[in-house]
Amino acid sequence: MELMNTVSAADAALGTAENGKAFFSGFATDSREVKEGDCFLCIRGERTDGHLYIASAEENGAACFLCEEDLKTKLPYIKVKSVTEGLQNMALHHRKTSLFDTKIVAVTGSVGKTTTKELTAVVLSEAYKTYKTRGNKNSETGLPITVLETESGHQAAVVEMGMSGLGEIRTLSKVALPDIGIITNIGLSHIEHLKTQENILKAKTEIVDGMAPSSPLLLNADDPLLFGWKGWENILFFGIRNPAADFRAEEIAGDDHSVRFTIVHGKERVPAGIPIAGVHNVYNALAAVASGVLLGIPLEKGAEGLKNYVSPPMRQKIYETKGITVFEDCYNAVPDSVIASLQVLKRMNGRRIALLGDMLELGERSAELHRLVGQSLSGVDFCISYGPHAEDYAEGARNAGLPRENIFAFPVREEASRKLIETVRKGDCILFKASRGMHAEEVLKELLLTLE
Repeated sequence: MELMNTVSAADAALGTAENGKAFFSGFATDSREVKEGDCFLCIRGERTDGHLYIASAEENGAACFLCEEDLKTKLPYIKVKSVTEGLQNMALHHRKTSLFDTKIVAVTGSVGKTTTKELTAVVLSEAYKTYKTRGNKNSETGLPITVLETESGHQAAVVEMGMSGLGEIRTLSKVALPDIGIITNIGLSHIEHLKTQENILKAKTEIVDGMAPSSPLLLNADDPLLFGWKGWENILFFGIRNPAADFRAEEIAGDDHSVRFTIVHGKERVPAGIPIAGVHNVYNALAAVASGVLLGIPLEKGAEGLKNYVSPPMRQKIYETKGITVFEDCYNAVPDSVIASLQVLKRMNGRRIALLGDMLELGERSAELHRLVGQSLSGVDFCISYGPHAEDYAEGARNAGLPRENIFAFPVREEASRKLIETVRKGDCILFKASRGMHAEEVLKELLLTLE
């Protein structure tokens, strides 16, 4: 890409070019992660200001900068009113001029966005050269970076859209201009800011704001809020329980590492399977296969593609090591996803231990929702929780009938880690689940070190 031409053509907040032109190969928002040839985005945040790290970015190989003030550098830069808006304008220009033939599938929802994105990408890869959001770059900067990283040679792309409030997905949709939209479900993520699930529905359905009126929207038929929503003309449903679903799963069976099922679409019945545990993941697989069908991929071929799924780091990974079974699912946590992970844990063989950290951003309902999740611990052998709401987990676990001597609640992660190390023995199955800010992966690291 050529920074000057790309930005000026996108009218990035009427930016002005300084120090000539530059070609760059990628983007970075953290100066420590700048690679040779990157464009460094000088973003002002709540905690820091990217403009303070120009020298560090330059030292690491930055080729140019997108910024909001004059810089003391000999490298080219574009000064804009807002780096975030400038980046979004660049991405929109790229979408309209270079990616007009690329089919973009956008995924949002309270739970399962990343898994659905990954499954959709493997399905589309059966027929198309496909790009996808790396990691969870689904924010106001992450999504436009994904669009800009997508090349004109890509026939399809799958992008993930996250949000914390109203209006954010609308902005992302108007950058990506999706050909197909997917909403996985309406849960309790961001209830702290949005207060009600109806507001969460309103925020998630903003995905249609960048879609053409005829573009299909895939919704979860088993989610009552989504099934009852009438705000779009071309809606197709996927689900398990609702017979009105256009793509339905039947004959569901599974084990610790996979789920098998039959996909029913019209008169077609196709056997399928995914190398990941949990019935909740069947919904994600159905959405993925449905998007493939909408883009001309036969149902059977899409089902075949599901087998190529690989779990991203810290997300629903189940493996055996050091004589124990690890269920590593500690990238994020909301009530729906914790309860789903507990259901998987309960089906495992051996003593079942739930290591639970707090679920964040639940607002005034936080204590109530931690107790609710705790009540789902019936069938688990041990609960070890940590954080300000550890006692709420414990109260719910006691109400669920878990023996009091097997319930442990600690204010800090380090104490929970010591108790887990004391408790574990060979043959155990351990779920690690917490919001990202609780760093449950550190408990896993400490445990594995002691087992060497």
